[in-house]
Amino acid sequence: MKHFRKDKLIRILCTVAGILLIADTVFVRTISNWNLGVILPALLGIPLLVYGLFKRRLDKWFARGAGKVVKWVFLYGYLFLAVWVVGASCVMMAAAHAAPEQGAQAVIVLGAGIRGERVSWTLQNRLDKAAEYFSENPGTVIVLSGGKGAGEDISEAQAMEKYMASIGIPKEALIKEDRSTSTNENFRFSKELLDARFSAQYRVVYVTNDFHILRAGMNAKEEGLTAEGLAAATPPYIVFNNYLRESLALLHTLVFGAGL
Repeated sequence: MKHFRKDKLIRILCTVAGILLIADTVFVRTISNWNLGVILPALLGIPLLVYGLFKRRLDKWFARGAGKVVKWVFLYGYLFLAVWVVGASCVMMAAAHAAPEQGAQAVIVLGAGIRGERVSWTLQNRLDKAAEYFSENPGTVIVLSGGKGAGEDISEAQAMEKYMASIGIPKEALIKEDRSTSTNENFRFSKELLDARFSAQYRVVYVTNDFHILRAGMNAKEEGLTAEGLAAATPPYIVFNNYLRESLALLHTLVFGAGL
């Protein structure tokens, strides 16, 4: 009886967890473009749902041969992922709390997905944070960095420029960088524009969401740019997805180097 209750509990937990993870992907996709952060919950949820629904049959296969190997790969894989995501998220949150010094000559706003020509909530938070820094340091210039991606009618830089104009940021304070398709390129192409603008050494602040501050700093260093991060809040509906995706991206960076 005790074994039966334990078996039933495991089936229920796996089924519920699988459904919730798949539902997360379906919900977030309705208000966000496709990306790894959107897809990951479903990729993790489908095996859990399948195991929850067919546990008794699968347990027989898992008991021997190749099935036993697959069982331990999944078990330790999920365990490692859970520990890594929690640990990496704590480190990323700590990095996001560091505030940059005032008086930087330039602010680089890293692009994020747009819907058609409209900035997303995620990107709007970044732009609002850059505008806040500009209001305190009116002599700075703002580099709007982001090219045109899938599902986007215009470049992210152009959409950002429109938004900044709508909240009263003067056009002469804005520089568009509309070629980049990755964080590394955000910094590389922005640096080219800033090097051409400033003859002397200059200080840079980059703006991105809290989950991205740590790895973005690694990318900036990779591109030869010394910069301090200024964190914007992440919209609540996508916090889980972004920290999950960013934890894996951080692991990739630590193993293979900055390049995403």
